[in-house]
Amino acid sequence: MSTVVLWVELAMVAGQKANYIARARQHREAVLANEPGCQRFDVVVPDETEDMVMLYEIYADEQAFKTHTETPYMKQYREDTAPMITQRKITRCTLVSG
Repeated sequence: MSTVVLWVELAMVAGQKANYIARARQHREAVLANEPGCQRFDVVVPDETEDMVMLYEIYADEQAFKTHTETPYMKQYREDTAPMITQRKITRCTLVSG
């Protein structure tokens, strides 16, 4: 089974970056506390882009990723943050190791 990696680029509504980061941190804590298949979940802020936030997530396999997408707290996070985001770009990758 392949490791699933997500690189998510989020363009923020002007003035919403701090609110989004606070909510993303709460979501990160829920994911890491409840999903043993989530191996990494980072919230990343580019140094030179004002209204951009990125997420870097690693899931053990497809089932771990599917479980993540179906949790109630994931659905609530998406609902809560939708008004804060103008554009979402998700790049799904497969981890190459060794």
